[in-house]
Amino acid sequence: MQVGRRQFLGALGAAACCSAVPFRQARANPPLRMLVGFAPGGAADLVARALAEGMRASGYTTIVENKAGAGGRIAVDALLASGADGNSVLFTPSTNLTLYPHLYKDLRYTTADFTPLGTASEFDFAFAVGANSPARTLAEFLQLAKKDMRMAVYGTPGAGTVMHFLGIMLANASKVPLTPIPYKGGSPALADTVGGTLPALITTLPNLIPMHKSGKIRILATTGSAPSAALPDVPTFASAGYPSLTMAEYFTLLGNKGLPAERMQALTRAVADTVRSPAFERVMRQQFFQPKVTAPAALKQQLVREDAFWDQVVRDSGYRPEA
Repeated sequence: MQVGRRQFLGALGAAACCSAVPFRQARANPPLRMLVGFAPGGAADLVARALAEGMRASGYTTIVENKAGAGGRIAVDALLASGADGNSVLFTPSTNLTLYPHLYKDLRYTTADFTPLGTASEFDFAFAVGANSPARTLAEFLQLAKKDMRMAVYGTPGAGTVMHFLGIMLANASKVPLTPIPYKGGSPALADTVGGTLPALITTLPNLIPMHKSGKIRILATTGSAPSAALPDVPTFASAGYPSLTMAEYFTLLGNKGLPAERMQALTRAVADTVRSPAFERVMRQQFFQPKVTAPAALKQQLVREDAFWDQVVRDSGYRPEA
């Protein structure tokens, strides 16, 4: 069962008590401002706070600052305006850097404007139907959708999200027309799927696992390269015949371009040490996230590859953002 926010933060506090930082070490680094573009209590905020708490062991007093709005872009703008001293960093899903530049013409940034510091955790996406749906497999759902246009719709947390484009990719690969229904967040889409008014949805896997386990929805496929450890019997898109839908999202920490090398190296070590720690891993697995350590050079290359990938996906889709 997924733990609540109070339990989550309690676990962080317990971890902190077990790894108190000596006074001298805590003073070795100036306070770190970690910008998060989403509201408190959400997935990004919870993982960011776990990372911030864990970095105390490396001498960092980290203040998580939520700057919610515009799909995370307000926090990005705040980092760009903060300078390159390394006292402000951005905690964000990777697609805010690799997908958004191909959606918004007035965007002020590209991946080249940041210094990658590392990753914290990754997660998959999933396709699910309500518990009363006649579809027991992805193939059955697509067959039903092909015969009945009322079934050929799926909800997403919003227009232009990764989940929106995953549905488009599935429609193209299966040759079954599917219509995305954008919601203002994943929770209302999930509620309508549970209630039976929405045939299907695509959203983040961690948000769906508790509902699947309780029998309120049925996950038909995940985007992982292998089945989720929490749901070993649920197939991946690849095993269902759609390998092009294999992907994962990850949370990454970045500084501004021009970050001093010494500061970058210190932050990189602190992030990696935290993510490898048993306390951080335990909290991530409670939330159905996979801890992920990525070196800055490898992360930079990965962001470049994903930027090119999403450029092609958006071009192929013909998507035009409303704003």
